Amino acid sequence: MKVCTVINAHFFFDTIIDTIESIFCYMTKNVLVVVDGANKEFDSIELPVHKLKGFRHNFRKSPYRNIALGLKTAYEMWPDSDWFCYTEYDCLWGSDQIIKNLSTAKKQGVWMLGNDGHVENREIPLIDALVKSKLSKGYYLLGACQFLSKRYMDELNEMLFFEKFLSLTNHFSEGYMPGYKGYDVSEHLYPTLARQLGGSIGVFATYDRKNKWHGHHRVFPIRFRPELDPETENFPEASIMHPLKSFNHPIRVYHRQKRNKLKNGKNI
Repeated sequence: MKVCTVINAHFFFDTIIDTIESIFCYMTKNVLVVVDGANKEFDSIELPVHKLKGFRHNFRKSPYRNIALGLKTAYEMWPDSDWFCYTEYDCLWGSDQIIKNLSTAKKQGVWMLGNDGHVENREIPLIDALVKSKLSKGYYLLGACQFLSKRYMDELNEMLFFEKFLSLTNHFSEGYMPGYKGYDVSEHLYPTLARQLGGSIGVFATYDRKNKWHGHHRVFPIRFRPELDPETENFPEASIMHPLKSFNHPIRVYHRQKRNKLKNGKNI
């Protein structure tokens, strides 16, 4: 199972490196970090992965252009990957269970995987323009961590999606998407396009508005907010976790120690 990963980065260098090390340990060495073009500090930061200077963003939300640029570049670098993962810097990998899930999803012909999947009555004019069809429903997956299959990426490449998308959004100001009021249009863009093109979507787990977990949340405790509670949500079987923003968050410390023991060949 070949997987590559795109990480969107702004600051928080130590947390980013901790996340990269966890991905190296449990999923893949093929990692691309897309750096906000507004951040000059990253120029002197050495990372153990491929680093790409992205578009100038410098805004608290909607890094959709750098996400598209990252996925396009990853497809060019690792075209034979079975899955293309997009993730934020504050995710953390805790086991290789995700590889088994991706293998099963590939056999089932799933095009996208993520958390908090649902359908909304939402219009996104830009998607209408790209697919030349009026869409009345928007499909959603949390942007913290999404997996796109090779089949789906092949379709996007065939329709020159990334080139068209970047061209259409070139004149938008930072964080702006006409007709879209959400946090990041990527959360609706890729799932909606996948469904429009005939693909299926898989959901690991959901954290609802009543602050309750559903699905395989002990393996994939991924949500928008709040940060995971080290007392009640440090699930020993967790494979991917979010959000964990601080390098010294107790859950990060626990998994860092776990990885060190694995490196040293000790039983854990």
